[in-house]
Amino acid sequence: MSTTERNIHLGVLAAAVAVTVWVFGAQPRAGGPTTHSAHSAETQPRSPLALIPPGSAFILGVDVGALARAPLGVFIAERLGRSAGTGKLSETCGFDPLLRLDQLALSIPSANLGADAHPDFGVIANGRFTAAEITRCASTAISARGGEAVHSKLDSFDTVRDRNGSGGEIAAKDGLVVVSGGNYFRELLNAAEGVLGSLTQPNARSLQHADLRRELGPGPLLATWLLGDGWFERVAGSDVNARLSPLSALKRIGARVNVTATAQLLLLLECEDGAGAERVADLLRDVQSSLDAIPLALELRATAKRITIRQREARLSLELELDRTELTPLLAALVPESAPGSP
Repeated sequence: MSTTERNIHLGVLAAAVAVTVWVFGAQPRAGGPTTHSAHSAETQPRSPLALIPPGSAFILGVDVGALARAPLGVFIAERLGRSAGTGKLSETCGFDPLLRLDQLALSIPSANLGADAHPDFGVIANGRFTAAEITRCASTAISARGGEAVHSKLDSFDTVRDRNGSGGEIAAKDGLVVVSGGNYFRELLNAAEGVLGSLTQPNARSLQHADLRRELGPGPLLATWLLGDGWFERVAGSDVNARLSPLSALKRIGARVNVTATAQLLLLLECEDGAGAERVADLLRDVQSSLDAIPLALELRATAKRITIRQREARLSLELELDRTELTPLLAALVPESAPGSP
């Protein structure tokens, strides 16, 4: 395997790790205070995941409360939260929005991502907060970076955007917040208002997401990604190594994270056929066998070697389980804490 090809493969694997780190970094710490918000399950019966418009390429659903209640989830949240600078968010808002989250969904509507693309995305979250708290927090953050907050009303939502910004916007009502931009922002608001009848009509993409979620099984964190034709060439560029890479056989990816006394990770890789899956499996095992020759932290190297790879026809499963003792050095290697006094 050439150095260029290995770097491309490692970059893709590193991106998957980065998504996991980002999600855990956004988890609330246990023991957060309740708020005066009147929001409850009865007033917001639909989960954020149920409000994602059909046809999305990437969907991530997180049961924040379940992760926060797990003993190991608390440990991970505190460790990654410090690295993510969640304390500054509390200072800006006057409260910690992450402590108030219950459920969160993130979606990307299109799979046609190029190397320089800036895709639309949407985040929907519910929790124990009011619209006034969220819009005030957003306005303060915009002003702190020198922007000009503009407030408006869209249906039952209060919205805030930066007049001098790039088009991203936040909308909130008691117990629900939507963050997005462009046309997708309006689509998400329509879904949240219940005006998109197509939400109850499954299409080909939504059926594929549902199939992946069934294969993954239940868990507090589920992510599914429909890659689309030619996805690897678009991401890696026109380099011949990218076009010939076994990873170009990947069609769908699913991930599940369970957190109890241990962290259990499951990654499903679905290929165009069994032969493609076998090539990807050979590649991953080749990477594992070459880890000692790659400049990588010892903790990351040891963890990568422990990943179990299994093939069933066109589907690969990668599994890993870590306890707190194993996670401590791994998290330190992935997200070292900032030095004192650093921003």
